Amino acid sequence: MLSNPLKNLIFDKVCFSYHDKYNEKEICKNFNLSITNRSFTSIIGPSGSGKTSLLKLISGLIKCKEGSIKFEDKRLIDIIENISLVQQKASLMPWLNVYQNIALGKINNKKNLKNEIKKIIIDVGLDGFENFFPSQLSGGMLQRVAIARALLFKPKLLLLDEPFAALDNLSREIIASELMSIVKKEDVTVIMVTHSIEEAALLSDEVLITGKAPIKIEKRCFPPKCSNSESWQKLGLRKSLEDKSFQNYVKLIRDTSYKIMNKGTVDIEEK
Repeated sequence: MLSNPLKNLIFDKVCFSYHDKYNEKEICKNFNLSITNRSFTSIIGPSGSGKTSLLKLISGLIKCKEGSIKFEDKRLIDIIENISLVQQKASLMPWLNVYQNIALGKINNKKNLKNEIKKIIIDVGLDGFENFFPSQLSGGMLQRVAIARALLFKPKLLLLDEPFAALDNLSREIIASELMSIVKKEDVTVIMVTHSIEEAALLSDEVLITGKAPIKIEKRCFPPKCSNSESWQKLGLRKSLEDKSFQNYVKLIRDTSYKIMNKGTVDIEEK
């Protein structure tokens, strides 16, 4: 079944700049983009290009100067409760335990809240850690709490800003796999900013490669069909990297990124 374009996340001629008394940096200039509803999209590009600013614009933390952003043909301000943002730092409350940090902000519907939190705790691999405090947890566990807190709101839009950057390779692979299994069941639209090309290639239905600010999507890359499994995500990163077609896909993203950084722009589409 073809997706309805009106259901997508759509940036329409968005303009945004950071500025103070002395400096101004243009982040978006007549920026246009459509991200398919219920897809997992990764955005990679050079530091300072405006990737995180896109997530902040979607989440409502900052507002565009001109243009509009809509999701499912609605203004973001009308669906703000359906948007969750997970950042690189877990930003937990040190005086609250795991259960309390996850429940933070979700004070209504108390009757079913306990069951909802218990299910999410099991899904993200925190079972048995409910009463632990942030100071007693590893970096991977802290990020699991942040992800669980975001998922409790049952978002339609889940925004991930380098959520696994501080983790070791094994931890980030395990947590990413667990996250994928959850969001696929919930039909969530996921947008992730990352500097990990392998991670973007493995998890995403589409990888967007940006140039320097003002941000522009220079290339859209789509993964090859996985011949050994239902999906690359189920196959896992280590086994996927043994597959020649996946190797070539990762190489395409990496080579394209370097080319954009060094020479400017490339052709827009790659399938």
